[in-house]
Amino acid sequence: MDPITAAATAFATAQAAVAGIQKAIKLGKDINQLVGEFGKFFDAKDVVQKAANDKAKKGQSDTGKAMEIVMQANALREAEEQLKHQLIYGGYPELWEQMLRERMKIKQARAAAEREAKIARRKLVAQRMFAAQIIGAAITVVLLGAIIVFIVRQAMS
Repeated sequence: MDPITAAATAFATAQAAVAGIQKAIKLGKDINQLVGEFGKFFDAKDVVQKAANDKAKKGQSDTGKAMEIVMQANALREAEEQLKHQLIYGGYPELWEQMLRERMKIKQARAAAEREAKIARRKLVAQRMFAAQIIGAAITVVLLGAIIVFIVRQAMS
């Protein structure tokens, strides 16, 4: 699925999740029963944000589509702010703060894992290059040795 379609689908999912959360809170449902809806919202928000970031990096020529994705990302930031206020003023400020701390831990762990994977890839490439250089040097030495032996035999005969 292309990023624009994925972003549009994710945006619709996020809007539905926000509407469900807001309705449930108004009806007085326990916030702990809404974990799935919060998860859907934040997953969809991430998809839209990634699509917005991808478009900015690739220099999307279709300005209308790029603007649509950016506007969706902005709308979801505003929706997140509304959810934050509903939780805080609804008596769950510690829940929001805990979520932010946990999200930061997850992002940091993911970033660290990505850095480690990048370092491991670079190390593997360097090892392969070194092995190729050693093999190349060995082949060169063998060829030069063969040429020298050939020249010496020719000179002796």
